[in-house]
Amino acid sequence: MRLRKSALERREEIVGAALALIDRGGPSAATTTAIAEIVGVSQAAIFRHFPKREEILLAVVDWIAGHVAPRLRAAADTADTPLGRLNAVLDVQLRIVRDTPAMPALLFSRELHKDNERLRSAVYGHIGRIHDLLAEILRAGTVSGVFRAGLDVDRAAFMIIGLLQGLVVRWSLTGRRLDLLEEGHAMFEMLLNGLLAGKGEPR
Repeated sequence: MRLRKSALERREEIVGAALALIDRGGPSAATTTAIAEIVGVSQAAIFRHFPKREEILLAVVDWIAGHVAPRLRAAADTADTPLGRLNAVLDVQLRIVRDTPAMPALLFSRELHKDNERLRSAVYGHIGRIHDLLAEILRAGTVSGVFRAGLDVDRAAFMIIGLLQGLVVRWSLTGRRLDLLEEGHAMFEMLLNGLLAGKGEPR
């Protein structure tokens, strides 16, 4: 006998289908019709779980945030030094992007940047949590003398995020053929030259 799926299981299926569609064609491809076809239910059944399509996209962002933040924190906790923690966080973030291409598709979409204020706020909140973790590591590094004194840790954290976002754009434009991890670590090493104590100091 086939057991009826719980509401939670069905919602997870809907979010998974939306992620797959966003990966293929951006957020605009994640229509309720297309999602219903993948999940194998009626469009009306989709609306029973998510009354508006916007709610599906917000659930996707929640899934991404719930998937990413704990892994980044766990990665940071595996290393004992600020440099080790930063490299661990960078490595995990790049792996997550590589394995979940719907993330950059959503990040650079028109729907996010122009059409959907709630979605934009949710994504910015997620980026803010990544920023806070990076700033925390950088701040500890300035205290221990690893990073140069007077470093603006908030701006430095956003610089690292900007590096990642620019790299992801290149990765996407190359048809995802660029080695994301190799290039990311090489670029991060160059950026570090401006953060480490004794380097990039005013003369």
